[in-house]
Amino acid sequence: MVGSVFILKNSNNMEEAQAFTEELMSSSLRHHESLYGVITQLKNNGKSIGLYCKFDNSENVTRRITGGPALNYYENYIYFSLIQNKIETLSKLNKRIIDLMKCVSGIEPFGGASLSRDKKAIYGITKLDTLEVIEIIMKNGENDIKRCLNSTENIEIKEVSNINPNKQIIDSYKADSWIRYGAKSLQYKYDVNKKGFNVEISASVYENYIKEIQITGNFYASPPMEPINALISLQGTPINEVYFYGVKGRLKKIEFEGIDKEAISSALDGIYKILLTKQ
Repeated sequence: MVGSVFILKNSNNMEEAQAFTEELMSSSLRHHESLYGVITQLKNNGKSIGLYCKFDNSENVTRRITGGPALNYYENYIYFSLIQNKIETLSKLNKRIIDLMKCVSGIEPFGGASLSRDKKAIYGITKLDTLEVIEIIMKNGENDIKRCLNSTENIEIKEVSNINPNKQIIDSYKADSWIRYGAKSLQYKYDVNKKGFNVEISASVYENYIKEIQITGNFYASPPMEPINALISLQGTPINEVYFYGVKGRLKKIEFEGIDKEAISSALDGIYKILLTKQ
């Protein structure tokens, strides 16, 4: 099957580009082995963050679909997404994207980012069952993307204008409820860093119960929301090893890239030991 990558002639806000990507995600689900992509100039200044990255309440914070590193971007940055319906592991997908990043930027990514004096690029991944979404924000020109895609994929590149993504989807990317998936650290925290990636687990307590707990950082996971859901299950429970052991079991079933399962487990053990001393 020949893939289609759409170059949007007009510059777009981040949420408009994301909305168009989400519409292509729906199309991809209907066709196995399908491949779609979006390339557009970003026209508004702001900050792009990954699913697990913290945000600092600064203005113009924009959510991304994927986990990955943060990058401040300006008007000359390009947004590129690639959507595919394919059966493969998160590890294999990540290796493919690393090769694409090396081709586009000329530098092997470290911690999800390829940074040099004149070229900057970060990437994020969402993998949910067979649906794969990568997002790259870069300072490179679109010719770098087209050259690298033509060497690795069977694609047709199309220029389009006057796109009108679903307004409800656009508005959803602006909503506070979406942004809050990234969050400031809570009262107590423990973090683990590894080769440019990191994970932080933080919590607040009431008496000997966990009031809130969350996981943030720079890493990739599949299913993408499952690390967050696993930790949230501890809210309202006593600070007890049995409950934490159950969460460890859930985390073992999740695919991780950037941060491995041992690092996640270490962060969970770390916050548990801190909370024990606060009872």
